[in-house]
Amino acid sequence: MLSRILIIIVVALVVVIGIAWLGLRVPASAFAAPDAPTAAVTTVPIPDDLPAPVARFARAVYGDMLPSAPTAMITGRAQVTMNGITMPARFRFYYDMAHGHYHDIQVTWFTMPVMGIHERLLDGHAIIDIPIIGRTENDPFTNAASIQGFWAELLAWMPALALGDPRVQWEAVDDNSARMIVPGAAPEEAFTLTFDPTTGYLDTLTTQRYQGSDGIRHHWQPRALEWRVIDGVPTMARSSITWDETAPWVTWEIEQVALNVDVSARLAQFGGEVAAAS
Repeated sequence: MLSRILIIIVVALVVVIGIAWLGLRVPASAFAAPDAPTAAVTTVPIPDDLPAPVARFARAVYGDMLPSAPTAMITGRAQVTMNGITMPARFRFYYDMAHGHYHDIQVTWFTMPVMGIHERLLDGHAIIDIPIIGRTENDPFTNAASIQGFWAELLAWMPALALGDPRVQWEAVDDNSARMIVPGAAPEEAFTLTFDPTTGYLDTLTTQRYQGSDGIRHHWQPRALEWRVIDGVPTMARSSITWDETAPWVTWEIEQVALNVDVSARLAQFGGEVAAAS
């Protein structure tokens, strides 16, 4: 009798684990199209002081003029790996050039959202709330990492906004690489950029970035997997990020890009949902 009970328990556990695993193999459903009208986007000349590979990248994706906008929103889906478990997710990220960004990520199981991850960078101060891991705020290392993330995401997903921002400093390295020094970051946190020698497109961004609150910087590298135009915006449509040159912890796929959209409600409220995120 005892052996039969043990067999039933083992079979039940296998079934539960199998169902849990199967649910994580189903891609996340997409966010609904944002209910956020966009305003007209103006253009500005490409700055004439960009290093040669950066200027070539700008002209390869935009021609002679850069779109200019104070705000932006992107939407997409991702594969996120946490503690060795790869999970499907959907995301909507909000950007305000004057104040910061907001990350709204939903991990899904059989397309149903089961875990929400929120991160806000507002005027140099970051808050991150990840279920199980917990909430982090008023932490200088998290603030620094979020500032780096803000500029890396702009350059990857809406490059014109970073290329045309006078706060960013650029340094030439060679024909296919350059350094990007972003405002509010320590010298050790500058980015080294590499560009495809054939297309001129951005290939990698590499820097030293804090991963937690222990004060230790780690090798951090977003990498382009595919560039294409989405909603009229040239963007790194598929990309991955690695820490310490291990396997990618996340792969992003962009599905919607909107420039010059009202993101104020999302940045004003941390957590939950707001009308602009419907």
